[in-house]
Amino acid sequence: MLLLSLTHPVSPQQNPPPVTDAPPQILLEPIRSYHHRTKHHLHRYAAGPGYLDWATQPDPFRRYEGAPQVPLPLPAEPEPSEPPAWDALFTHPPAPCPLDLAWVSRFLYDSVALSAWKAAGSSRWSLRVNPSSGDLHPTETYLVLPPLAGLSERPAVWHYEVYGHALERRLILPPAVWEALEPARPADGFWVGLTSIAWREAWKYGERAWRYCQLDAGHAWAALALSARVAGWRTARVHGLGEAGLARLLGVHRQQGPEAERPELLLAVSPQLGEAPRLPLADSVVTLLEQAPWEGEPNRLSAAHRAWPVLDTVAEAAADPGTLQVEALEACLGPSRRWPWPTRPVGARHLIRRRRSAVAMDGRSHLARQDFLRILARLVPAHDPLLAEAPGWPPQVALLLFVHRISGLAPGLYALPRSEKLEAALPAALRSDYAWAPVDTPAEGAHLFRLETGDAREVARILACHQDIAADGAFAVAMLADFQSLEDHGPAWYPRLYQECGILGQLLYLEAEAAGLRGTGIGCFFDDALHQLVGLAPHGRWQDLYHFTVGGAVEDPRIRTLPAYAHRLEDLP
Repeated sequence: MLLLSLTHPVSPQQNPPPVTDAPPQILLEPIRSYHHRTKHHLHRYAAGPGYLDWATQPDPFRRYEGAPQVPLPLPAEPEPSEPPAWDALFTHPPAPCPLDLAWVSRFLYDSVALSAWKAAGSSRWSLRVNPSSGDLHPTETYLVLPPLAGLSERPAVWHYEVYGHALERRLILPPAVWEALEPARPADGFWVGLTSIAWREAWKYGERAWRYCQLDAGHAWAALALSARVAGWRTARVHGLGEAGLARLLGVHRQQGPEAERPELLLAVSPQLGEAPRLPLADSVVTLLEQAPWEGEPNRLSAAHRAWPVLDTVAEAAADPGTLQVEALEACLGPSRRWPWPTRPVGARHLIRRRRSAVAMDGRSHLARQDFLRILARLVPAHDPLLAEAPGWPPQVALLLFVHRISGLAPGLYALPRSEKLEAALPAALRSDYAWAPVDTPAEGAHLFRLETGDAREVARILACHQDIAADGAFAVAMLADFQSLEDHGPAWYPRLYQECGILGQLLYLEAEAAGLRGTGIGCFFDDALHQLVGLAPHGRWQDLYHFTVGGAVEDPRIRTLPAYAHRLEDLP
């Protein structure tokens, strides 16, 4: 049985322990303060609006009014068995396709575009390929492209306008800027930048919004990486630019106020990538970008706003200075591992675009043991090059699994450390009475351990803010991040931990679909209650950052599904 009852409140610590005089601790104080301030507790929730002010609901679509717009060709919806197969993306990816406007369109269509509309009565809302907490979508996408036939004869910076599946030109790059960028441009490739509008999340979630922006950035990051892989291309995070330089490269440096976008990350997209890409820019180039004639003004998203000052505080404290040191990709990959499962026929594009978040689970559906182990192996970098290529750093996140309905596996609490380093560190941090019994898996290196047997459904439900969905699935996940990495790398590593969780969440979503089930990310959970359950200190090295559940979805027959871009087709002559 799971021994700890969660019916009694966890003793709260309103503030983290006092910091020492060591400079790293001083730098981390705003991060630690925000993190512990925004935890949910059994007896109280983190600060939020308390209600939904529909009069100020943010517009889900960012547009740049006055910017030249180029509608992208609409790709055909993929057939269920259209190649490449989902599993082949990781074992035998296709040969790279050429860089042209049609592929850029499909790249965005299969990653950050609309996937469908839902309607119930007179209400209608959009869904996207990349998931988002509360379907609020704080993430915006920008492309820095070379000259491209049908788009522009000059290199330019573009904003992706989701509703119209179009590119809005923000800046034709000055020759001096392009001359500085061109030597660092990925071979035959381009760059993709992501930003966040925290207000979209804060409207509903208040002070916890920054957390969700980072998770969403991770989901979008993985969605872009997978879409590139469908075309035989690769992606990797770019280092060395820093937040201030990235803001100017993407043209969001002039935005102010609650609706301002903050840059999150830059990806190199190329048919081939070697060392971890870098993009250091001279101050003179950054100045040129700052003073450049950017086109268009961002549309207003809400008529009024509620201030959440702590969101600016944590964003500024966690800003990337551009000096972070990361390991080379080869150091993150580890030894090549055999993938022991056959390739399933489901097409990757079909799987990616049909992904949905379950609103409720049926409490009955089971998952076969081998399918469960297959899902977990996908989350281990030794078996998934995407997990090593995209982040460019070794795993910092271990998984705790609440197993409910896995055929051939006893219900209870399990652990998947995801790397040898985490496997060595985690047992000493958790309760000493855990069994740590290895579970036989067909995949080398995907080490799964049984900690405790018993019915974990009620515990999973309570931990997930009393949400039934965490108990009614086949299994639920809690993602524990190693905060030692903050001591090693500094405050700018904090968002990377959430983004890694978002990448894992995206893979869980798609593997659930491939197994005939559905997934749902859970952003509301009782952080320290989970810590208490497994024996972790509330302000210790390991922190709970994200929950997830996989199971059989309950469909609401009253909700209709409508095509993603019927409105584009209606606009055609």
